[in-house]
Amino acid sequence: MKQKTVLITGAATGIGMVTAQLLDQQGWYVFAGVLPNQSTAELTKGTSEKLTIVTLDLTDDKTILEAVILIEQLTGSDGLGALINNAGVANIGTGVIEGVNMEEVRRLFDINVFGTMRVTQCFLPLLHRYGNARIVNMSSGAVRVPVPGAGAYMMTKAAIEAFTKTLRMELAPFGMYATAIEPGAVRTPMTDNAAENLQKGWEKQSPAIRRRYEAALKPADKSLVEQIKDANSPQTIAAVIIYALTTPNPSPRYVAGKEVKLLPLIQRLLPESTFENILLKQFGLKRK
Repeated sequence: MKQKTVLITGAATGIGMVTAQLLDQQGWYVFAGVLPNQSTAELTKGTSEKLTIVTLDLTDDKTILEAVILIEQLTGSDGLGALINNAGVANIGTGVIEGVNMEEVRRLFDINVFGTMRVTQCFLPLLHRYGNARIVNMSSGAVRVPVPGAGAYMMTKAAIEAFTKTLRMELAPFGMYATAIEPGAVRTPMTDNAAENLQKGWEKQSPAIRRRYEAALKPADKSLVEQIKDANSPQTIAAVIIYALTTPNPSPRYVAGKEVKLLPLIQRLLPESTFENILLKQFGLKRK
């Protein structure tokens, strides 16, 4: 029987770290992808000696190829059993669509979309070698609930959903599955200081954009900050990731978190315009 092996990108903090620790506890051979020079002290606290740190920057092809070589050496003829594409960012390319900085948007896509695609391309030969391997991609509950000021981020996660669906089709003949995880708000370093980060986002906008949008959208910022205060723990999301990794026939996507768990049902039952009106009310916004 082949050993259960998994590469997790973005494993130094948050959801990736907790998932790596839990899988290590469950006997998986975990390859924990972290950025160059990133601290791993918290990640390796209490883990087994088997957990292996792998330097991996989604925007640096050299680190990706070096990670492939290392993991191929360590897994040998068995190949790699699973890939969890967790790494990503949310705090660049922020702002309303009219005023968002396009250079930041390109950087956001390079990390969240093209970086995820690069890693997957490079590791697919090892996943094929394993056989019935799994790929789990981190999407976001934001693909179901459009958040004002986060349009570029939501676009990257919508791309991840399309990427996942395509992988499911292309890999089905080989007994492999890909699944997208749609977490709600999560307590991680990426969501720390939400109010301050939202304000900084406005400060990056031009005076004209601020005059047009800031007062009108401030209620949505307030609503978002309140939601983050009651955010899910990384452990909640990690449990869904591990389920997708281990269940016999995983679905194309799973929601994860208390505030998003009913969204699929609600969206099936309600007309789209009705659902949109509910969101406008939740964000404190009114249509003229």
